[in-house]
Amino acid sequence: MRTPKLITNYSYMSDTDLASLATRTVNALQTNTNFPDLNPPFTEYESAALDYVARQAITANGRASGMQKEEKDEARAAVLKLMRAVTSYINNFTEISSIQLSSGFLPANDPKRGRAPDAPTWTRIRRSNRPAEILLGFEAVREAYQYEMQIAEKLDEQGKPLWRSLPLISDSRGNYYAPVTDGVRYHFRVRSLNRHGMSAWSPVATRTAWVD
Repeated sequence: MRTPKLITNYSYMSDTDLASLATRTVNALQTNTNFPDLNPPFTEYESAALDYVARQAITANGRASGMQKEEKDEARAAVLKLMRAVTSYINNFTEISSIQLSSGFLPANDPKRGRAPDAPTWTRIRRSNRPAEILLGFEAVREAYQYEMQIAEKLDEQGKPLWRSLPLISDSRGNYYAPVTDGVRYHFRVRSLNRHGMSAWSPVATRTAWVD
């Protein structure tokens, strides 16, 4: 049986996807008790990851200065180096797939079996019965074990949503988001994950919040 492993090299990712992964892994590791002696320490990884996320956000609209782009590239190189170190530590620490995946990092594909899941074909934003809250719905994907949701309430200068990742979830139902602001238009998308990889992003749902 093939020993489960996490991907250690994420240099193939776009800046947007790498920033999303950095945010997700910080959230996953922040209160994770599976790796009490994480090496490098979580504080070091968190600092580099959040620095990259912040610098990537500055350059995302395409109007950053040359210095800002250079600083983003330096931050990218730093977080990629630490991602490799953290995932290598986890791979050596445990061969239990569920514990590895609790870190938020991605599983290495098995070329001999399985496939990455399909993307949900639809998404929906509905009003909740509770005030200042919306319900995020999407198609369940049979091959998926987790989903990454992103939401945006602001657009960049090109009119594209400024996405924020939400904590990973395992069910397509009962996913609420709060608080929302009356009159603000929210955008929502999701992609599915399993041990073989991740899907493309789903179609985007939009809805203007109405708070009683």
